[in-house]
Amino acid sequence: MWFNIYRGVISGAAGEYIATVRIIPGLPLDRDEVPADAPEARPYLIVIVEDASIDLNELVRFESAVTDSLLQALSRETFKPEFIQFFYPTPSTKEPETDPETLLS
Repeated sequence: MWFNIYRGVISGAAGEYIATVRIIPGLPLDRDEVPADAPEARPYLIVIVEDASIDLNELVRFESAVTDSLLQALSRETFKPEFIQFFYPTPSTKEPETDPETLLS
């Protein structure tokens, strides 16, 4: 289940915590493993941001910096991802649970 899934921590220039991510490479099958009329697939990366301490106004800058860094670090002769797709957790809309006893004290 966890084959080819990597976890990483992103730190700023001063070593401060920025985010925890999962990185999933999209590896296309060899042409001889697919039908002759199948479209050509390109390699890519999926980045799931598990946790982050980034401001929404800095999101584009964050993704640009992470993209540049990952493409430089992970590109090889046999694997050159063409793009990275980012996914973020959905914010909770559930009200925080409260203990009735602490409300009465």
